Amino acid sequence: TETDNIKKMATDQALETIRNRIDEFGVSEPDIRIQGDNRILLQLPGIKDPERAKDLIGKTAQLTFQIVDDDADVNSAINGTPPVGDEILYQNKYNSTSGTSTKIPFLIKKRVLLDGSLLTDARVEFDQFQQPQIGIEFNRKGARIFDRVTGENIHKRLAIVLDKSVYSAPVIQDRIAGGKARITGSFTLNEAKDLAIALRAGSLPAPVEIIEERTVGPTLGADSVRMGLISMIVGGLLVILFMLIYYKGAGLIADLALIINIILIGGGLAAFQATLTLPGIAGIILTIGMAVDANVIIYERIREEIRSGRTALAAVVAGFERATLTILDANVTTFIAALVLYQFGTGPIKGFAVTLCLGIIASLFTALVLSKTIFIFILKNKQTSKLSI
Repeated sequence: TETDNIKKMATDQALETIRNRIDEFGVSEPDIRIQGDNRILLQLPGIKDPERAKDLIGKTAQLTFQIVDDDADVNSAINGTPPVGDEILYQNKYNSTSGTSTKIPFLIKKRVLLDGSLLTDARVEFDQFQQPQIGIEFNRKGARIFDRVTGENIHKRLAIVLDKSVYSAPVIQDRIAGGKARITGSFTLNEAKDLAIALRAGSLPAPVEIIEERTVGPTLGADSVRMGLISMIVGGLLVILFMLIYYKGAGLIADLALIINIILIGGGLAAFQATLTLPGIAGIILTIGMAVDANVIIYERIREEIRSGRTALAAVVAGFERATLTILDANVTTFIAALVLYQFGTGPIKGFAVTLCLGIIASLFTALVLSKTIFIFILKNKQTSKLSI
């Protein structure tokens, strides 16, 4: 029936919206699935603040822009009935000095002039007093509507309403072009971050009710991750050993670059607040292979230059110059494939793509910049002209 189809569409949309909120970059690997007709099962590995996660999941995040009705008296509307076409909404004002919050009533026209479905971006910004606020940006259609709405309502108050709460109601001083606006309020930094994530991910089609919550130990998952880490360590040690035996002193430089490469990837994943998952480990292992491949190409070029009679320093410079284009071709191609996976993938696939992109950037830096700098520094400060390669 039509009702069942609407319910199914709402559940499917809620699932994707929740996935985008809690795993924006695909590096947390949550398990999200539909149970029955109107239930969603959600498993979050490695989460430290369950209450914050529940708030983020349950926030409907329906953003609207509506005009404040200043012609009618808000107190009369509270004591009696609001004028036709109006509704009473409240703004929560928090006083940091006293620690109390007060509700300020607004008489708002029910007609929605613009909503959050036309948003393209929402990010945390800071005002002149270093208080967090949310900067929002509309797509082309939303920018046109915002331009028209502000132009038609100069000197009126435009209420920014989120989930039936007024966040701010500034007076429109002039037409606002460009499709950009700011949501101000008494936010903490975490509240501002969560609200920006919710707005970017989109609003839920219906309110979400959390009916059950459980915390379990990570026994099976921890075992899989441990085996993945062991395979990564064993593979990395074998690669390091091979480079030392086959390329001697130059292999030591390659090994140092490889270790720094892995540290850079770890730092990048920490910046994304990633959970170490099997797809992430797979991405790191693939990156190790690609980094070694780049060093092999460079070192074979250097050997060719030495055999042709060049000095060690000239051979290193020429070897890096001639290998750079080949390495860039291979890495850029893989990077494009990773971007496609990130754009169209979800969950673990997206996480693998993020790790791979970070790995490619780190590999290019360590192979083409760091290794070359170390080689030139050693050769310029070395008495002998021979190169151990």
